[in-house]
Amino acid sequence: MKNFYDILRVSEDATQEQIKDAYIELISKYHPDVYSGDKDYAESYTAVLTEAYSVLKDPKRREEYDLTQNITKPSQSNSDDKNFSNENYHSDYIYEYQNSHRGVNLDQERSRKYFKGAKRKSKNIFKRLFKSKLFYALLFFFGIEMIIIIFIYLQGQ
Repeated sequence: MKNFYDILRVSEDATQEQIKDAYIELISKYHPDVYSGDKDYAESYTAVLTEAYSVLKDPKRREEYDLTQNITKPSQSNSDDKNFSNENYHSDYIYEYQNSHRGVNLDQERSRKYFKGAKRKSKNIFKRLFKSKLFYALLFFFGIEMIIIIFIYLQGQ
């Protein structure tokens, strides 16, 4: 299950102010309009951040969450051991969030995710080719060359 404290990069004994500051910092860094990387990743990550913040900002919901997560002592937190600068750590949370409503095998879905770009590029080759001016320029010169070759051939006969 998701650890909202790890997602927001705060400890379990963080105050409401610390949680809010962490949320604002992360949301301003990973917002889809600001984030320079993958936009789908940014949208999913901001959704996970918002979900975590909505639970932890409300004292009642936070207490219920702590009870379901069995968070009793702040010293049991292992959030210091994780590398929060690595986006792949958070991508697992995001991927589970995206696919939680679907009954799919996450390993199959991950492999589709990695090969999806290759299919998309192969489909767009012809679209890009027919939109390029170079293609039509080469086609035009090839056509003129064929007319000249046919004309020379017919003159020889």
